[in-house]
Amino acid sequence: MNLIFDLDGTLIDSRPRLYQLFQYLIPNSDLSFEEYWELKRNKINHRKILTTKFNYSDEQVGDFEAKWMSEIELKNWLDLDTPFEGVSNLLAQLSKKHSVYIVTARQNTKNTLEQLDGFNWKKHITATLITEQKQEKLDLIRKHIQVNPEDWIIGDTGKDIDTGKKLGIKTTAVLSGFMNKECLQQYQPDTLIEDVTKIKL
Repeated sequence: MNLIFDLDGTLIDSRPRLYQLFQYLIPNSDLSFEEYWELKRNKINHRKILTTKFNYSDEQVGDFEAKWMSEIELKNWLDLDTPFEGVSNLLAQLSKKHSVYIVTARQNTKNTLEQLDGFNWKKHITATLITEQKQEKLDLIRKHIQVNPEDWIIGDTGKDIDTGKKLGIKTTAVLSGFMNKECLQQYQPDTLIEDVTKIKL
């Protein structure tokens, strides 16, 4: 069986990285960690946050977005990421019986692979597929993995669930990431769990 995992918000907690970078780029922000993530989990994007709460112009929003993309995967920010509790052990156990893939929409392949090596996950992962923001996860999976109906994709976004449905495989949504339960339910995943350690195949 193939198990296809998203990375950020599914296997690792990247919320501190994203929040701290937001605060760095918007030094006058008084949003707390909880307030920022309440907005994000309700599908309120940066453009809306910046225009409604900070009166940013389109030009200022564009400048923010460019700086965000250039900074978000630098090593000093990635160092803020941590695996969710129990994930390392979960991957070790699953890899004994299944092919375990990580598929992520990150842009920096080198920094991503170095981060995963730092977590000591390489021995558990069949392959790590990185879109580099040049292709969709769907196309990347089709190119590199021979999927079957009994395979699973596990992720924290509606796009992950849609990808699984288009591939004709089973889908699990996790609540540990960037969308809340109400938002995720709209995509009708096969299962919806608190975090990846609660997975039932």
